[in-house]
Amino acid sequence: MHVSDNQYYILKDVHVISRLGGSSGCLPHKDALIYDRQELMELLEGDYVKEVTLMKPCGGEIRGLKLTRRGEWLLRKLEAKYAVDKTEPCEVESAGQVCLGPDLVDILRDMYHFCRLKKSGGIFPHKEAESYLQDDLEFLYLNGYIFKIQLGAKPGKREKGFVLSNKGEAVVRTAEEAAESCR
Repeated sequence: MHVSDNQYYILKDVHVISRLGGSSGCLPHKDALIYDRQELMELLEGDYVKEVTLMKPCGGEIRGLKLTRRGEWLLRKLEAKYAVDKTEPCEVESAGQVCLGPDLVDILRDMYHFCRLKKSGGIFPHKEAESYLQDDLEFLYLNGYIFKIQLGAKPGKREKGFVLSNKGEAVVRTAEEAAESCR
């Protein structure tokens, strides 16, 4: 598929906004209204972005767009073409961060690595999460380390599971760096 300049900037915006802490990992639909609907639909049909629904602990939902693996690959390819500055946004440490035990960190690491598998589609399914204590998953969810996610707009093809929040990914990165320094 040939991607126009506007579609490249849509992909870039979805990527950048999904990495920011306040957007909960997706570009909300209300923010996507500024883009041309036809170009956005072409990206959805080309499987470069997908529609997601994130459930928050307060009961609210965020419906939005997230890059697929194919979209991430295309964006990296286009960034090389456009020679864009590839600096990542800086991480801000939260003062109210809860200290997690080794069991909870292991759950986050398992989710992180499972979500990176191609077959997972970027989510940690409910059936995989059944092997963990529900209290641990609830604790991680209520403290903002993971989000419940529901993929797909059609009722028959919905996938339910969990994804890591930026806060959860920061914990995993810290644990991976600590494990790497011990080797």
